[in-house]
Amino acid sequence: MSRRLDSFDPPQANPPVRRQSRRPQGPWGFVRASIAMAWRWLTRMRTALYILGVLGLLTLLATVVPQEPNVAGTVASWRAGTEGPGTTVSALIDALGAYDVYGSPAFLALLLLLFLSLTACLIPRIRAWWKLTTRGRPPASRDLHVHPHVVTFHTDLDAVEVEAATRRLMRGRRFRLRASAADEPSPSRTDVAGERGIVSREGGSLAFHVSFYVLLVAVIMGQLLGFTGQVGVVEGSGFSDAGIAYWNTTPGRWWDDGDHRGFTLTLDEFHVDWHREGPNARQPKLFESEVTVTTADGDTFSDTIGGNDPLIVDGMKIHQLEWGYAPRIVVEVDGQVVHDAYLTSSQTDGPFFRTAVKAPGADPDVGLDVQLYPTAVDPDGNIVTDLGYPWADAPLLVMDVYRGDLRLDRVQNVNRLDLTGLQGAGGLLVPLGQSVSTPDGVTVSFPELRYWAGFQVSHRPTTPWLLLGAAMMLVGLVPALYAYRRRVWVRAEADESGAGTLVTVAGRAFQRPEAFVDEFDDLVERLRTALAATAPAAPSETTDDLTPDDLSEERV
Repeated sequence: MSRRLDSFDPPQANPPVRRQSRRPQGPWGFVRASIAMAWRWLTRMRTALYILGVLGLLTLLATVVPQEPNVAGTVASWRAGTEGPGTTVSALIDALGAYDVYGSPAFLALLLLLFLSLTACLIPRIRAWWKLTTRGRPPASRDLHVHPHVVTFHTDLDAVEVEAATRRLMRGRRFRLRASAADEPSPSRTDVAGERGIVSREGGSLAFHVSFYVLLVAVIMGQLLGFTGQVGVVEGSGFSDAGIAYWNTTPGRWWDDGDHRGFTLTLDEFHVDWHREGPNARQPKLFESEVTVTTADGDTFSDTIGGNDPLIVDGMKIHQLEWGYAPRIVVEVDGQVVHDAYLTSSQTDGPFFRTAVKAPGADPDVGLDVQLYPTAVDPDGNIVTDLGYPWADAPLLVMDVYRGDLRLDRVQNVNRLDLTGLQGAGGLLVPLGQSVSTPDGVTVSFPELRYWAGFQVSHRPTTPWLLLGAAMMLVGLVPALYAYRRRVWVRAEADESGAGTLVTVAGRAFQRPEAFVDEFDDLVERLRTALAATAPAAPSETTDDLTPDDLSEERV
């Protein structure tokens, strides 16, 4: 039985494509498919950005919630409910591991996923770029007139000579070249294709992305291996590089007491001077510390530490952060000395430095809220506390005396009193070199005034890697922003009239097309000069659309 030809259905313009089912077969197939899907998700750059965002939120949480490795006392107070948001919220924070964000399993797992994602994204890109720049060649183009920039002109040279001159010129301008024709060039037609910008632009983009990887590794390893500690030293005294000697420390998770260098630093003398007149009056113009350092090996040397001139000892960098006055205050109760020490006062927004005396040796305890005015006597000899001079021409201590329980079992600021268990017992004005007593038998003496300097001691072994990452970012950012890929094709073929050779030059820029206009015109002009063209350059009608053939040939 036969069917008429017109009884068949006409062919569809876009018939549906029937895909073969790729459902996993069995449990093992399902596991393999799930792993493949997870790996595809992990190797996307978007995934790395998502993970980086979550890590940023966790880091923000760590700046709000006290971290147990750094401030264990504050965390203990939060857990006990004496400080912080209360026991209920504290229990929730503890359950989430937010008291140690950087050591929590969730943070470490996300960090591992981030490294895996970045590695999986970068390695294929680096491999593809290397292959493209070492073995890739610019593609051919069948129809030159489809490109945005096309110029034609005549020359008396044959096609082979045109090709040779073109290659010399384009090589001099650092174009990557290929002869587009598959066969040997003939006198009747030759083709040359050149490309420029892919090495710098794509390489810059890769360097920029790799720099994030380097910086991330450097920051993480710096947090693990680094150490930062602050300590204040009074003139004539010193400290040893040991964990217990610092006022506060921020050690890395892999840093322990055995990593300290064990050197000793003594502050021999602190120098400070101010502008006393003019527009910069009362501004410091000099502050530096003369120190003597003794290393763990017994070597001793002297040096100077300035505000922008740190000292490096056995890989530990010592910066000078701050300074202040260190008054020696002696407290006697009923003839018995209960306090005799130099105090490190801190500068305030007002015209005075602040500190506190905590003397638990008396019964009840003695506390002094101390305000040190460096210059509190005017030219007429009157006591004036609002002069605001930072230099110590006439120092004066203004003190409020308290008696009671100092509550020293709690964490406190060394320069502030906890007034909860104290009662006021009067006030005192004590000039330098004098002693003053209260009615209840407390005598306060101010025999001497020195300076103290605050130092920060740090160990950052990954600093060179941070500098490398920053340099890579800068080196990669410039070409990624300003370099651009462009291609140029030059075709020489015998003129149909037999009068010389017709040269066609075409060009296309893939980025920054406005910058390519001048470069293309200059290249054409130099090529015409090199070929001794006999006719002026004439632009052809062009279009920005590529034909299907050109699209297939110009893929990288």
